[in-house]
Amino acid sequence: MGALEQRPMALPRLASTATCPASPGVTSFGPGPVYVTGQSEWYSAGQAVVLSVDSSYSGPVLVRGSELGGGGLLGITLADQSPTVTGNFAAKESSHSVTAVSAVHTADGGLELQADLGTPSSRAWSGVLSTDGPGCFGLQVDGSTFTEIVVLLVRPGNPPPG
Repeated sequence: MGALEQRPMALPRLASTATCPASPGVTSFGPGPVYVTGQSEWYSAGQAVVLSVDSSYSGPVLVRGSELGGGGLLGITLADQSPTVTGNFAAKESSHSVTAVSAVHTADGGLELQADLGTPSSRAWSGVLSTDGPGCFGLQVDGSTFTEIVVLLVRPGNPPPG
């Protein structure tokens, strides 16, 4: 993963008065081959997130994030789910020919998905995305052959019930 960690962050910086240029998506955000899924709207208190990697890409993935506006002072966190939730996720995904994978957390708050060394298939990591507050946040997703940016507008507080 060393080469990916050496890539500089290339997230845009926004003026505090700028509108958040959130990536288009209904339940899947990003140009691919890695997608951020799980929600159609994002809330700062945290909610389930899935990083889905298309079967067309079997290399390693590094995900790092930052606030894009407001001085870049708010953090974004990608955390693991509980073992029970992870087990349920793995069982559900296997029925769709998707391999649930674990991630390695980096010292700078990033997340690494190792290369798929088995039969090429779609793979996915399930976790929780939360932020220090509302705002415009970017995730930089690096693979050995690409860099993609996913921008999320994060609303304050808890997601509504339902």
